[in-house]
Amino acid sequence: MAKMANYSLQSLGQLDHMSAEAASSQSILDTYLHRLVTRLQEELEGNLLAVYLFGSAGYGAYEPGTSDVDVYAIVHAPIPDYHKLSRTISHAALPCPARKLEFVLFTKDNAAKQSASPVFEMNFNTGKDMDDYLNLTARTEPRFWFLLDIAIGRELGKLDFIFDCMIESLAWQRENDPITSDGVLNACRELSYAKTSTWRSKINGGAWVLENYNRPEIVGLAMDARVSKADLPQNLALDFLLLVEKELKEWHGN
Repeated sequence: MAKMANYSLQSLGQLDHMSAEAASSQSILDTYLHRLVTRLQEELEGNLLAVYLFGSAGYGAYEPGTSDVDVYAIVHAPIPDYHKLSRTISHAALPCPARKLEFVLFTKDNAAKQSASPVFEMNFNTGKDMDDYLNLTARTEPRFWFLLDIAIGRELGKLDFIFDCMIESLAWQRENDPITSDGVLNACRELSYAKTSTWRSKINGGAWVLENYNRPEIVGLAMDARVSKADLPQNLALDFLLLVEKELKEWHGN
C-alpha cells in the first residue's frame, strides 16, 4: 500500500531498473495517479484527508492491461454529491490506463474502525471496457472485497474476521463461476498469508504457491491466463480453491 495524498511520483526513481516498456507503463500510471489525486483535491478540497494506493500497483507488481488500479480515499465528513464526484473521476473524464479504476471512499471515522463489515461512502468502478458502476450502500456488497484490502494495508494479523472473509471470498469464487485467474491467484495470496503472515500481490502469491506447493498446474495456468485471457479448467480451479479452504481452516485452528 502506498499513500498518495501528496503524490510525488516517487516510484519514478526505480525506472532505471525496468525495461523500457515497463518504465513507460509505470510512467503512464504515475501520471494518471497524479491527475486522479489532483481531481480529488480540487473536488473535495479541505475535506480530503488521505488517498491510498492498494493492490498490485501499491506493491510494485502492476501489470499493464491486466491489473486494476485500487484507490481508497479518506474524507473528514460525508460529501454532498457522490454522483458528481464519480463523473469527475470517471474514465470518460479521466481515462484510466489500467483495466479499470476501483475507487472506494470512506469517512475518517469508518476507516478508523477495525470492523468486520467496513462501511464505505462510495464504491465506484470505471474503465474503458465497462459501464461505470456506483454503489452508495455498503451492506449490499460482499464485505471481503474491502476488508481484505484494508487488512493488507494495515497488516492486521491473524484476526477472526479476516479468516472469515477469506473463507467467504473462496465460497464466492466457487459459486460465481467460471472461476477466473483472479479467483485462483486471490486464493494463492490468501494461502501465502496464512502460511507466512505476509500479504502479497496476486502474482507474487501465485509465485509463492508455485515454489512451496509442488507447482500446482492450475496456478501456472492462472498466471499465464492473466495475459492470454484463456479460460481455466474448472475442475482444477475448483479443486485448488477447496485445497486452499482446507489449508486456511487448519491454519485458523492452530
